[in-house]
Amino acid sequence: MTVRLTGPGGATAPPAALPGDFLRLLLAWFSSLTGDGLRMVALPLLAAWVSPTPGAVAAVAAFTSLPWLLVAVPAGALVDRMSAVVAIRVAHVVRALCTLGLVVAVETGWYGIPVLCAFGFVLTAAETFADGAAQTMIVRIVPQAQLEKANTRFAVVETVALDLVGPLVAGVTFVVAGWIPFALSAAAFAVAAVVVGRIRAGRTTAEDRVLSSLQRAAALPTAVPTAPPTDPPTNLPTDLPVGLPTGPRHRRAAPVRGPLTGEIREGLRRLFADPVLRTLVITVAVLAAAVAAQDGVLVLYATEDLGLSPELYPTLLVAMSVGILVTAPFVGRWADRFGQGPLMVTAIVATGSGIVLMGLLPHPVTGWACYLLIGASGVTWNVLSATRRQRRTPVEMAARVSSAFRVVAFGAAPVGNVLGGVIGHLWGVQAVFLVAGGAMLVTAACAGRSFFRPLPPSDSVHG
Repeated sequence: MTVRLTGPGGATAPPAALPGDFLRLLLAWFSSLTGDGLRMVALPLLAAWVSPTPGAVAAVAAFTSLPWLLVAVPAGALVDRMSAVVAIRVAHVVRALCTLGLVVAVETGWYGIPVLCAFGFVLTAAETFADGAAQTMIVRIVPQAQLEKANTRFAVVETVALDLVGPLVAGVTFVVAGWIPFALSAAAFAVAAVVVGRIRAGRTTAEDRVLSSLQRAAALPTAVPTAPPTDPPTNLPTDLPVGLPTGPRHRRAAPVRGPLTGEIREGLRRLFADPVLRTLVITVAVLAAAVAAQDGVLVLYATEDLGLSPELYPTLLVAMSVGILVTAPFVGRWADRFGQGPLMVTAIVATGSGIVLMGLLPHPVTGWACYLLIGASGVTWNVLSATRRQRRTPVEMAARVSSAFRVVAFGAAPVGNVLGGVIGHLWGVQAVFLVAGGAMLVTAACAGRSFFRPLPPSDSVHG
């Protein structure tokens, strides 16, 4: 819902600007996603170069998404116990070093499908820490009334970086030399680590000492000194968890933390006890598996079925980006007018229909048009589903619930990758698109009634 502020005489005041720390988080998000966009195109191209078979390409995709199933939940519980700034920064440093290692492997010729699988796994494992910490920072930094606005900004930045800048640069540089997109990806992760160090929200003096040690070890520039906030954010919960800003009015003893396994169970219990979150995560799990199935063979579909060259393969993602950028500014307005639930169901139907059409009519024009539609419907779903999850999650459990959500939802991605590889091997790549799109349409039919119902009350409070 859009909140209007009125001044004297009933005049409408301009909407409040998003906090400066959110803009720094957004810049770091852009840089890291640019690195992911480079890897997202270059890694399957490299896998197809090594072994141009659906099974090999799908195996790399499956190992790349596997950490969401194995690592995400414990990563979220650990992030809730530590500084989100430190978690994001360490994760990006690890990702930069890992990607530089692949650059060396490609240059020396010491790589193959197993090496690419291992690289994808480690890179995503580090990403689970950064992603959970970013979700925590959003709900701590951004007032609840501005979550839709913040999530829209995130969606736009994700589109520009992950689906536009990164893929286009990767497609052009890969044909020059296979190692170049990975070197640029490593640089992007390093920049993200530097920018995150400038975020002040959730920082304590002890955490600054940790960051100083990290900066000396990684040879990164030192962030500016910490100053306690004079006016703490208004969206903080009453019981401040460890890592939130502390001042004369807010300083209190750190809560006693239970065993890590207990906190993991608590996050999963919260996710499945709330009927709204439960329906949302099950729906996302099916959608994630369907998307992963067709994404795992997309490079083969583009280069073989559509006849696109490696340089033109990223244009499918560019078409999707255009759909996202055109649609994103209107999502909040449409949700207010038509309702969040009905709009989410419409987005599922549109995405599934576009994927089915690609399977039926494999032509470059059809591919670009369908990816334009998929981008528009995808950003609608992503913004509204993220906002719904954030508003129903207590801030002190944000990382745990977010990671539990991802382990159930995106843990289905490796299953989708494997199924896509099997279906592509048995019946061809086009069949993968028909099955994936059909699964989305069935999901919309089954879950539609739940999304049309009014939301039950939630005990989640963000202030």
